[in-house]
Amino acid sequence: MVRCYMPTKRLISRWADVLGSGFSMEMKMMLAPWTGKSLRYWIAVGMSVAIAPLALSALIGFVLLNTYVVDPFHDVSKRERIQVAPIQNLRVLVWDTLIPVDEFVDEGGAQRAAAYRAARARIENAFAELQESLAGEPALLMPVERALQDWTEADRLATELVSVERPPGDPSAAEMMERFHGRVAAASDRLGVAYNVVAEKMQADHDRATRAYMRSQELALLAGVLSALAVIAGVVLIGRVMAASVDRLVDGAAKVSEGERDHRIDIRVPPELRRVADEFNRMIKRIEESESALAELARRDGLTGLLNRRAFDEALSEMYARMDRTGEEGALLTIDVDHFKRVNDTYGHSAGDDVLRAFATLATSSLRPFDQVYRVGGEEFSVLLPGTSTIVAHDLAERLRKEMARHAIATEAGEVSVTISIGGAKATTGLEPGKLIEAADAALYRAKTTGRNRVVLIDEFGAYENPTENSGKTVDKEQAGG
Repeated sequence: MVRCYMPTKRLISRWADVLGSGFSMEMKMMLAPWTGKSLRYWIAVGMSVAIAPLALSALIGFVLLNTYVVDPFHDVSKRERIQVAPIQNLRVLVWDTLIPVDEFVDEGGAQRAAAYRAARARIENAFAELQESLAGEPALLMPVERALQDWTEADRLATELVSVERPPGDPSAAEMMERFHGRVAAASDRLGVAYNVVAEKMQADHDRATRAYMRSQELALLAGVLSALAVIAGVVLIGRVMAASVDRLVDGAAKVSEGERDHRIDIRVPPELRRVADEFNRMIKRIEESESALAELARRDGLTGLLNRRAFDEALSEMYARMDRTGEEGALLTIDVDHFKRVNDTYGHSAGDDVLRAFATLATSSLRPFDQVYRVGGEEFSVLLPGTSTIVAHDLAERLRKEMARHAIATEAGEVSVTISIGGAKATTGLEPGKLIEAADAALYRAKTTGRNRVVLIDEFGAYENPTENSGKTVDKEQAGG
């Protein structure tokens, strides 16, 4: 650029000097201001003239970009905030009502009825807020209103269920429970329909933004043709910066729409698209958290916070797969709280819940970090011990038994002392998972029938053993109980 404009300046000056004698005084006065301008000025003027088409196209492109690309993505973000997240949260709340109602029907308890009523209030508020945010969008409002109808019927059934305690096995309660579960599932499904409609609208916004981006590329191409060769490099640079950012944004949105929830969009410039990318990433994270919360809810016990029977079955299969690969041994402990029904009858179900929670806390802290405790029944728990010998399994079980017997549990009805019985079985590749569970249950039954508050292990051959007392020698079934 310097070599381009320096001769021009010298030419003008020399032209004025050489031909000055032929110019009138008025002409010399007209040339004087131009000959006194610096090179920077000429570069600025030349660049201004050269990039005028580019600047104009950039202005138009910026307007189009904000109107047809940035704004749609802001709309996607807004929909996520006021529609997608509330719908997902409402689905979680609806499913959460199963826990207090199921537990009330099984065990009773005023606190469970109160918990349900509190959940119902949150759900009603969530429905009201969601309907307000969907006003003017009939396609979204219709499935939400139908979901509300299903929830209203589910609430009616749940209110009747928690209004009075019924004896276990009451057929009318079982029938209402089945209808209640069906209505909850129907409400969740209809909310899922609303979620899909929102997703389609978000995809439509994405498609419009993509088309607008393609039009902006055509405009940039036209501006490049009209611009001088001196600014082609600048046009290419600007085009690459903008194109790379928008491409990452569009590609990221496409990947997320195809199900890649772990994908994140990384954009530095321009700041408008960076903000859109950041908001889009936050939206993806919130959706992922909502989906993870739903998945985790299905694997957790609501009372103790421990993993439930479904998670236990998955972990047991994984332990057997690892045993097949590595040849390592393992063990299973089955634990039952002694006289738990007596605790409920004497101190109340609330105290029984406190006992279960206290055991869950104690078991988690007493065992090794990689041992996992599961609640598989009312007062029944299981512990998987991968890579553990029978002797170590017995030591762990005995330590847990002693810790439970040593601690008094604080409840609203006063301190309660309980013991536990533990049955264990050695896991081998030759023993199927179902047979392993049966063996551990048999050992637990032996522990319960021979006095409770004790540990009984059974090996893969069906013989009961006490590794600590008998130094690994097994005891025949007929001799074990005495």
